[in-house]
Amino acid sequence: MGGMINALEEGLRKEAKGPGPVIPNRVNIGHNNTFLRVMPVLLPEADLMGLKFFQGSMAKGVRYVVALSSLGTGQLMALFDAAYLTAARTGATSGVATRLMSREDSRTVGVIGSGLEAETNLEAVCAVRSVDSVKVYSRSAQRREAFAARMCERVGTEVAAVNSAAEAVAGVDIVVVATNTGPDGIIAYHGAHLEPGQHVVSIGSTTPVLREIDAETFRRADVVVFDADFGQIREESGDVAALLTEAPGWNSGVALNQILVGSALGRTRPDEITLFKSVGTGAQDLIGASYILQEARRRGAGVTVDEIALPKQF
Repeated sequence: MGGMINALEEGLRKEAKGPGPVIPNRVNIGHNNTFLRVMPVLLPEADLMGLKFFQGSMAKGVRYVVALSSLGTGQLMALFDAAYLTAARTGATSGVATRLMSREDSRTVGVIGSGLEAETNLEAVCAVRSVDSVKVYSRSAQRREAFAARMCERVGTEVAAVNSAAEAVAGVDIVVVATNTGPDGIIAYHGAHLEPGQHVVSIGSTTPVLREIDAETFRRADVVVFDADFGQIREESGDVAALLTEAPGWNSGVALNQILVGSALGRTRPDEITLFKSVGTGAQDLIGASYILQEARRRGAGVTVDEIALPKQF
């Protein structure tokens, strides 16, 4: 995770300083209960291009694939089963933001959620801050207890399952909200719980029907940072759509790439409340995939195959 965080930070900063990535709007299509989302991107500074697509349904499961190609030669370099990669790069990007936005003396973490992305986001926070205690809550007592048991060993610190979201986030330095509540509109975290000096990471609500944090969370935060263009986020995140319904003129967020190049600050005072709202980008997918490809080659992992897509000559 530490390597992935460093690769994401370096790659995203390089793209932000250069001509910038070419990231068109995501393509979202569906039929009955099945959907397909396609996220293409060009990364000139990294000499990469490619896409992620994922498809399926909440009932039958979702499959994720990343295709990574050279921008210069057009060669298809790798295909990835990207279900874990998506969770890893989401956590790593949160790690980048947490390193830039949370107080350096942050030691305690509260987690809402007990799934894979709750795991990778907690791993990332622990990779950039010296965490000595964690509290976790999810609606299933069995799942939160299991999460606490496995993550205690993985991150090397005390992880305690608690009985409410409010208890999980009370008195902690960093809050991670990583939920998948489905299209029932349940809000996992409320701005009323915010405390001075806290840093909040929210990575759910990546479609208009999903909710995770309330509008008060945005309004009470002193600094709000998004990992994607605000125009994209307002169309895709149910949390941001709800915020703009309540406060149509709200426009107080900045982009993560502004923090990375120093044109905006993630934190200026210890008592500031900071919020990182993530929906994920194709750039994160390709930079994360490139890091995994390098590691796979170094370790001799993966499966080498003949050229999958031969060039057609004109």
